[in-house]
Amino acid sequence: METQLIISPEIQEKTESALTVIGMAKSLTIGNVEGYQIGQELMADIKGRIKTLEEIRMGQTRPLDESKKRIMDFFRVPIQKLEDAKAHLNNIMVNWVQEQETKRREEERKLQEAARKRAEQEQLQAALEAEAAGDKQEAEQIISEPVWTPSIRVNSEVPKSKESYIRETWSCEIVDVMALVKGIAEGKVDIQAIEPNHLTKNHPFLNTMASRYNLNLNIPGVRAVSKKTQV
Repeated sequence: METQLIISPEIQEKTESALTVIGMAKSLTIGNVEGYQIGQELMADIKGRIKTLEEIRMGQTRPLDESKKRIMDFFRVPIQKLEDAKAHLNNIMVNWVQEQETKRREEERKLQEAARKRAEQEQLQAALEAEAAGDKQEAEQIISEPVWTPSIRVNSEVPKSKESYIRETWSCEIVDVMALVKGIAEGKVDIQAIEPNHLTKNHPFLNTMASRYNLNLNIPGVRAVSKKTQV
């Protein structure tokens, strides 16, 4: 809702009165000492009028500022407590998701390994059967063929939600400045990596590269860092 501005008649009158000197200032021309002196007087007069209006303005806005401060102070503590609770939840939820992902990948690896061993046994059995049937050439062909196993995917059990999910962001970390400088000198790294507007804590160019390539980032002296957040 738009706040309605209410100006008292007295303040309105003082403001309009203060503006009456503008015409005099803009119409003044200085061609001699007397004209310059008039300019000095008008300058002092205008400065005084500006100071008066600023004091009136402060008298109107100071109570609003104080009221805003009290409101901000009232909400600061509960909001901070909620932010702390949010940070705690973020940590334990992200950790749990990472644990589940580690377990999922391990289970996937074990199932893939078991499938590979079964395929090898089936291949060996087929070769033995071909040899037992007297077809040694067929047996050798079977045993020489690469073992094929279907790709096994174990689905994640982490529930999905539009309201809360894990967001992964990538950034860079400079671990060896000299290696980075050498990479630039050798033409392996874009000069933007050390241009003045990129020599900040945020490293915008390098962060963009980290976000684009993730763990495949290949810049001397720089590594990609992943941060996961529950949002």
